[in-house]
Amino acid sequence: MVKKLDITTLISQHGDILTSLFDHMSDMFFLMAVEEDADGEYQFRYVLMNPSAMHVAQLSEEAYGKKFEDVYPHEKANLLQYMYTQVVKSGSPIHFTANGDIIGESILSPVYDSNGVCTHVFSITRDVTARTNLESQLAYMAYHDVLTGLPNRRLLSKKLQHALRAAQSKEEMVATLYLDCDRFKEINDTWGHDTGDLFLQMLAKRLKSSVRDGDIVARLGGDEFVIVLTGIHSERQVEKIANRILLATQEPWMIEDRAIPFSTSIGIALYPASASEAEQLLSNADKALYQAKNTGRNRFLFFDST
Repeated sequence: MVKKLDITTLISQHGDILTSLFDHMSDMFFLMAVEEDADGEYQFRYVLMNPSAMHVAQLSEEAYGKKFEDVYPHEKANLLQYMYTQVVKSGSPIHFTANGDIIGESILSPVYDSNGVCTHVFSITRDVTARTNLESQLAYMAYHDVLTGLPNRRLLSKKLQHALRAAQSKEEMVATLYLDCDRFKEINDTWGHDTGDLFLQMLAKRLKSSVRDGDIVARLGGDEFVIVLTGIHSERQVEKIANRILLATQEPWMIEDRAIPFSTSIGIALYPASASEAEQLLSNADKALYQAKNTGRNRFLFFDST
């Protein structure tokens, strides 16, 4: 906060020099004059802007002397009016983050004259769109499989634990289906890894279309997938969905004009019958998958502790 400074005199005598200080800044610089109308409401008029500010805000020096509502649509003008009013009323710098096509981090500071009256608000805004998008992308990648876009093991663990807590409170069941492709290695060896990757992407879409809204489809890696079914009240519900998955994966697979034979095996574990914890539920479903593959593949089996 700048006190005991009559910036009005500075602008009138050295405005060009003041503006030139910010000409080459990539950050956006705005200086707004503060007025108070008859109703005690604050109004703000453009006094100075640097080229970066004019470019991003799509304004020119013609905006000097104009108010927010003179240059912006009603919604944006109201937002800016609110931001700047908060600065004057608080009497101290305030940080704002504006979201939209451009994400900007701003710090707005009141400027006082020698009588302690807030005559201007000085604003610096930094365009953080690229940084924010990168952070969002990295956060997404931390919880999703890069190839298929499905939740990865990390996100699956969080979602499964949440599903178990919800099922406990509602006295419902949760079914965990652990599945992998029968002889997926043959696809990679015969047609190459690019075809194998394309196949896994297509498989992810078929699995998602085979389950209900709200069910979870995740990829653990390789050709291993896990499906979590919530709101379950009987094994029969799970059997219907498991059969639907088997039928969907048995439909012809045409990749680059080549017909690829395929089947899958599924192991199923139920909460709370076979396990009460997420990791144990996954482990039991994996054991049931192993048994399904050992007894002929292209089928599903429920976990049986015996």
